[in-house]
Amino acid sequence: MPYNKFDKNSIENYGKKLEGNSLRNLDIDSISKKKDKGGFNKIVEADYFKIPNNNEQAPDFSEAGIELKVTPLKEIKKKNASIFLRERKGLSMKERTVLTMIDYISLANETWETNSLKYKAFKILFCFYIWKKDVSQLDFIFDLVSLWEPNKRDLEIIEQDWNTIVNKIKNGKAHEISEGDTLYLGACTKGATAEKSLTNQPFSSIKAKSRAFSFKRSYMDMIYEELLQKKTLALTSIKDEHETLEKTLENIFKPFIGKTAFEIEQHFTMKIDSSKKSLPKQYYSMLSNKILGVDSEKIEEFKKAGVTLKTTRVDKNGLPLESISFPTFKFLELVEEKEWEESQLFNYLVENKFFFIVYEITTDTKKQFKDLDSFEQRKYLKLKKVKLWGIPATGLDKMEELWNETKKVLQEGVVINKVGNRNFNNLPSSSFNGVGHVRPHAKDSSDTYPLPDGREMPKQCFWFNAEYIKVEIVNK
Repeated sequence: MPYNKFDKNSIENYGKKLEGNSLRNLDIDSISKKKDKGGFNKIVEADYFKIPNNNEQAPDFSEAGIELKVTPLKEIKKKNASIFLRERKGLSMKERTVLTMIDYISLANETWETNSLKYKAFKILFCFYIWKKDVSQLDFIFDLVSLWEPNKRDLEIIEQDWNTIVNKIKNGKAHEISEGDTLYLGACTKGATAEKSLTNQPFSSIKAKSRAFSFKRSYMDMIYEELLQKKTLALTSIKDEHETLEKTLENIFKPFIGKTAFEIEQHFTMKIDSSKKSLPKQYYSMLSNKILGVDSEKIEEFKKAGVTLKTTRVDKNGLPLESISFPTFKFLELVEEKEWEESQLFNYLVENKFFFIVYEITTDTKKQFKDLDSFEQRKYLKLKKVKLWGIPATGLDKMEELWNETKKVLQEGVVINKVGNRNFNNLPSSSFNGVGHVRPHAKDSSDTYPLPDGREMPKQCFWFNAEYIKVEIVNK
């Protein structure tokens, strides 16, 4: 054994020899003769750390109580002015980190104090490597190797996430588990396909998808960042240690419920330049940041849980004035996606939570409101409610239908009809399934992506229907 298996420092120091190296560069006979096949993590585990393959619940370095995770990073566009070192390096997490399979039967009998997850999640040696397409895994370069344990605040949220998952199982609703339910600790699906991976749950006859505990990608980004900097990040925690994040946020905004945007602005004596033609583009985000007491981009829990602020205006019936858009997608990339649970849309939905800040218009009609300029509008927008939300399993199923139909239309060829000066296509509309649709999200008609048949079409994105937001956010 090339390290002391009882000593965590010896294990970490041996692991650090990987940094800046690829497996092929290391003078280890068993690795140099490897062919480019098989699980990369298994190669690192067996050939570098000399850990025998097994399916035991115990951590990989059992004597030291340490789990090994060989974790891929992907290259992204560098942000030289970012406060985050990983963004300046141009690196981000490629995927969530799977911890251990979930056994619904045994998990239902566990308590947090006796949970088996602790053997796989609370003391980890992370080996971060840079994944590159079409590069042999033996040539992947290791960027960082470091021991990690969750801090007290993170552990509180992980415990709440664990309880959220376990409570669904105990209530016979394992089939309704969604990665959108939780903040840091997810329950991701595991299996060749969703249909083939169905399994029994203890308190219902309905079969549930096979799942595993995992750390979400946004949380992994921040773990990597903290290990890079070797310090606690200069982020602000807003969570009350005795409350959930959702309840904390509700309490922060509660004093302002019923006040207009203008009244909130006046409360904080914000300086708004009325000589401009309209309010600043980020005006409502600025209001939210004032209430939060910190820029939302610097909130620890938001960065780790992938929380995005969404200001939504609704009429007196609770119907949003606009649908909710997602980032644009590239047509050629979408048609190449093989599985729903590997798609960009699925990962965006389960890796992000949305903090909805809902304002209700108080004019008699929507037309009256829309006829006002933005300076006047803020006097007729009353803060109605806030809600921290992740997409439920039923919503994910509907978005899968939308993804499949969109992919089918792109593969068969988009039909474009011109009526007057406007173009209409046959991508799924808001009447498709009541949850989502596809429509343009381009600057103008020249802002395009190529279609599979070679034509150009204005950029499109997926949207949540306004009616779905009314049901899920405003009325609940």
